[in-house]
Amino acid sequence: MTIVEVERHGIVAIGEGDHSAAYQAAEWLRSSSRPAIAGPANPLRMHVEVLRRFGGLAPRALLGAQFVPGQGDRTQFAVAVAAFGLFDADDEPTCPSVLWKEPFTVGLPSEFARAVAGALAEGPNLPAGTLTIDRAGFDLINSSEMIFGQTAAVLKTAIAARLSGHDADVAARSLVSAW
Repeated sequence: MTIVEVERHGIVAIGEGDHSAAYQAAEWLRSSSRPAIAGPANPLRMHVEVLRRFGGLAPRALLGAQFVPGQGDRTQFAVAVAAFGLFDADDEPTCPSVLWKEPFTVGLPSEFARAVAGALAEGPNLPAGTLTIDRAGFDLINSSEMIFGQTAAVLKTAIAARLSGHDADVAARSLVSAW
């Protein structure tokens, strides 16, 4: 796990491999885009945690995804939507936060899933295959559609960098610096 801090913009923790924020999908939001013109890619699982600071506010979110390369002329995106709503998550499991003292509630309520799906449509193109968002954590007070959209953008940017043989940390820093 690496930490990228961009003063006055945000902090990002980037990790590869599995994460404990797995949850059961009640439904899937699906979309696709044109793939990047690139050679074959390897499967990859990454997760990112984002923390922003605005005075007394600390928007934060956690997302994890798996990219599986495929054949064809499209990159598919699948976002798992949790079976519960934002305000129905009292008894849901939690997972630790790397950047904050309080844990996340595991899952991606529909309120945030739409922002994630929208953010995946933008940014760098990935090779042909499927990117599945199936790990997530939110904070009832400090999470929002905006922070989940930004977290999805960081995750997609980090995955695109890694798949193309570049440093995910450098790509994340560049994106966060533009916020």
